[in-house]
Amino acid sequence: MRRTAFLGATGAAMLAPGAVLAKDAAFTDWGWPQPYERVSDKSIAWLKSKGWWPLRWGYQPPWMVEGTFPPIIGDAGLDKARGLEIQIVPFLAGPPLNEAIIAGTLQIGNGGDFPVTSLILANAPVTSLGYILTPVLRHAIMVRPDSAMSKPEDLKGKSIGLVAGSSAEFALVGYLEAHGMDPAKDVSIKNMPIPDQATFPRGIDAVLPWDPTPELMLRYLQNAKIFADTGPYQLYWGDVHIRKELAENVPDVAQALCDIAVEATLWQRRNEPRATDIVKKNPSLEVYPWKLLFDQNVMYASNLKPTQVYPFTDVYAIEGARIAKFLYSAGRAKRLLAEGDYLTYFGNARNYMNATFTKLGWSVPKEPPFFTPGTNVETYRSWIAHKTPYKFIFPYEMGRAQSWPARGDLQKPWTYAGKTYRPS
Repeated sequence: MRRTAFLGATGAAMLAPGAVLAKDAAFTDWGWPQPYERVSDKSIAWLKSKGWWPLRWGYQPPWMVEGTFPPIIGDAGLDKARGLEIQIVPFLAGPPLNEAIIAGTLQIGNGGDFPVTSLILANAPVTSLGYILTPVLRHAIMVRPDSAMSKPEDLKGKSIGLVAGSSAEFALVGYLEAHGMDPAKDVSIKNMPIPDQATFPRGIDAVLPWDPTPELMLRYLQNAKIFADTGPYQLYWGDVHIRKELAENVPDVAQALCDIAVEATLWQRRNEPRATDIVKKNPSLEVYPWKLLFDQNVMYASNLKPTQVYPFTDVYAIEGARIAKFLYSAGRAKRLLAEGDYLTYFGNARNYMNATFTKLGWSVPKEPPFFTPGTNVETYRSWIAHKTPYKFIFPYEMGRAQSWPARGDLQKPWTYAGKTYRPS
């Protein structure tokens, strides 16, 4: 596994928030501009009046990078550097996290495209923060090592364990439909949490977990092999979303949360071993070897340019509408969502991230870094219309990281790991 990031720099430096390498430096070692912007006393008072102090942020540990950057926030003190206090709360899947954010016991959440669709359908009081998570995360169909199944049609009549109501379910839908099968008739789906999938219980023919669990089963437990990668059949995305009250009443807090998410990702890229130490503390990841989590963190945080987190809302709305159509056709949604519903959900997403990129001096990318050369939104629509497998750049298939920063990536000088990069 390649372990370089940012032209070969990997992390060892452990600086407290606000620390810099030299007297005149304007950035932390991991590339965040100084000084930190602190939220107003008025906003903090409002949060406390709501009983939202500390703020509570829900995330899902068995998923790198999503499972890495939230605990970094607390460990590195990125919230306190801005005058906030955030409690990080783990969940094993999206549906229970959705319930908590709708109830208001969480004010911030990370969720995949399937749970986000459920939030929109429920008219949940949430809006996207603009930070998009690992949009090309691998979801793999796993079968037993001695399984004779080898062709897509071999799945007919089989039982498949997955987290119902999660992105894994739509990954299966995309794969089956692309191969002429009906997800509602040709397979039997059993709702199964990730830890159970990893053990591959009897009575199940296949499971469909997302990374890092496929690698755990394949390389370490050796209790499964990869039957198929669903990557070419669905564009997975997830995001950070917040209660609308935050956006409406304390916009400086909402912006700070976007900044914090991006800074935590930079911190992770600079401090890959330490970032892995942090996530390994979570009990739900006890079975995952440190080396596996490290490799996954490097793969998903450092292979693509850090601009991968930008909200390419036109692209994500297209895939969201596909999910909504599936739910409606299957009778699991009472109304049919369109691309416009997702664009409404994204709301100020680009404004948040544009402000963050301006602080960093980064250019707003014209196309997602996971698009292959020549790919654009219309190309993507054509793939869907003709049921052509998606030809994206998948982090788990890359031999080396994308060059960063490259020509056109910067608007002003940016310092990372003690080196200043200038616009070109």
